[in-house]
Amino acid sequence: MLILRSPMQYRPEREYIYRVVFEEFLGMNYSVIYEERDHIEIVKEGAEGEAYRLVLADVLLRTAEEDWLQAPSMPQLPLNEAVIPGMGTVPVLYGRPNPKGTYLFTSGGGVECGIDIFGGCLFMLTRYEELVVPDRDRHNRFSAYSSVAYQAGFLDRPIVNEYVEILYLCIQMLWPELQRRERTLRTMISHDVDAAYFVYGRSRLSIAKESAMDILRRHDPESGLRKAVMLGRKQTNLDPDPFNTFDWLMSLSERHGIRSSFYFIAEETEPGMDGNYTLEDANIRNLFREIHARGHEIGLHPAYQTYLHPERIKRQFQMLRSAAEECGITQDRWGGRQHYLRWRAPDTWQHWEDAGLHYDSTLSYADSAGFRCGVCYEFPVFNLIARSPLQLRERPLIVMDQSIVHPDYMGLAGDQALRAILHYYGQCAKYNGDFTLLWHNSQLVRSADRQLYQSCLEKLGSHNPAKVSVS
Repeated sequence: MLILRSPMQYRPEREYIYRVVFEEFLGMNYSVIYEERDHIEIVKEGAEGEAYRLVLADVLLRTAEEDWLQAPSMPQLPLNEAVIPGMGTVPVLYGRPNPKGTYLFTSGGGVECGIDIFGGCLFMLTRYEELVVPDRDRHNRFSAYSSVAYQAGFLDRPIVNEYVEILYLCIQMLWPELQRRERTLRTMISHDVDAAYFVYGRSRLSIAKESAMDILRRHDPESGLRKAVMLGRKQTNLDPDPFNTFDWLMSLSERHGIRSSFYFIAEETEPGMDGNYTLEDANIRNLFREIHARGHEIGLHPAYQTYLHPERIKRQFQMLRSAAEECGITQDRWGGRQHYLRWRAPDTWQHWEDAGLHYDSTLSYADSAGFRCGVCYEFPVFNLIARSPLQLRERPLIVMDQSIVHPDYMGLAGDQALRAILHYYGQCAKYNGDFTLLWHNSQLVRSADRQLYQSCLEKLGSHNPAKVSVS
């Protein structure tokens, strides 16, 4: 049993982050004693003396109340870096180095760490900065480019995992007999069904125009011809529909031992921005049954105008569950992702909690892949405004297809795109974390896109010892 002697300020926030780091991430037993002090001290139950003491800096959670969730409490750029044995340099969000400028050192036989590990983890996991920085893109989303992670150059690495490793390194230096819980690398694939079938909602003229646009303006004859095939077919034969990739996606997942998740839009809230189908459609109902029969998961993709409207999220979740139940489908856990990744801290989390959903997997940036929450582990979330932990769990999204390939975002293709995706996978594998990948069923029209996705799963499968994602 580890005993934390902790300062008393911001007790709800401290209780949350101590629990997440020790119980969720490390799987280690601990207790907390709150008292008047200016740092965190960790000792092992029954151990005495200076030689058995770990001292940790405490910075963010000593912020003056008037500065909490205000600009003065933000990390100061450029960040300092700590040199950690076996890890190289690690960015320091909050911390206090010793007079020699180092962050990890022995003192009196014990160990002192000048990095505010718990404060840094809290900052990233709760999305603290998104309540402070007002910048938003045209979809009212917090952008990667506005984040400390992007500006300080660590968006492509999970800094929370690194901080947890530093904490465990310190514990091992003092008490090598204490072992963390073992984790298993998981590959978790999901598919947002924005447009179930290309022909849905389109006239013959619309199909012809879209096909011509692909060929003449987008210089993509392959997509144009595949869409043109649907002229005259409409909904009588959806087999050649270029968005009808569901069987191919499920077969590929099954070949690699992966349980995929398919997230569906329940209703339209913004014309032209939401799904081109309804849950009452017979083809959608048949698709539900096939997904369930093959052992994959169905989830919610709340429509464009829902992320600040709890009643809409709740209603759409009820619609999804009703449609599933009418198809004879029950699931123990329900989750999903916000459409367009539209999300606001902590409101949207609270709305999902109140609607009865179990997990969310929205948190990535549209404009860049990477670690928006700084972590590749699933975790329970915290409402910074209510100062309360929630039952809802966040399953951070690491890579979205559009973030990688869209010309307005990272704009990568071919081997470059594959290398980028494998980099993020490698970062997750380093910590036996969860590699979460979103690929839209409608982002597979071109053979090059199919080849990229297939290559991803082949490369991941060859390196993933578990080869299974567990929802």
